[in-house]
Amino acid sequence: MRPRWQRTTRRDVYTVDVTAFLSLMVILVPFLLVTAVFSRTTILEIQPIGDAEAQTAAPDPLQLLVTVRQSMIEVSYQGLATPVQISRANDSSALASLAAQAADLKAEHPQSLEATLLLEPEIPYDLLVQVLDVLRVRLQQDGETVRQDALFPLIALGAAPAVPASRRSAP
Repeated sequence: MRPRWQRTTRRDVYTVDVTAFLSLMVILVPFLLVTAVFSRTTILEIQPIGDAEAQTAAPDPLQLLVTVRQSMIEVSYQGLATPVQISRANDSSALASLAAQAADLKAEHPQSLEATLLLEPEIPYDLLVQVLDVLRVRLQQDGETVRQDALFPLIALGAAPAVPASRRSAP
């Protein structure tokens, strides 16, 4: 009878051949690096209402408040008795009116950088983005080029308060 160590030496030893895999990696990695698309991501910083830093800083003299409701956009600011109401029957004309209002306010208060945007529930996300764009930047055409002038780059978002019953019935 053979000793036990002799029986184990006759077994076949299996090896893994990785040369095909390494060849694939040598070709694939440079190909992926060359064809990769490096895109630029722009991030818009928006602060929630009631931020602790905003309360300690000096208050904005304009205190622009834009409220987007289902039927209208309300614009109010410091020193205005009743809010300006823009009908949302046609969103493109409402946004154009809001852009004109924001440009006028920026011309009157050039040092003001802050705005507060309040939204009712069920406002479409696309409208939110369009209102943010209108409040942040004013586009001006100079011949062939388009120039961007900053209006109110510091925007705080929040939920709009419910409309009182007395104002709901008024047109």
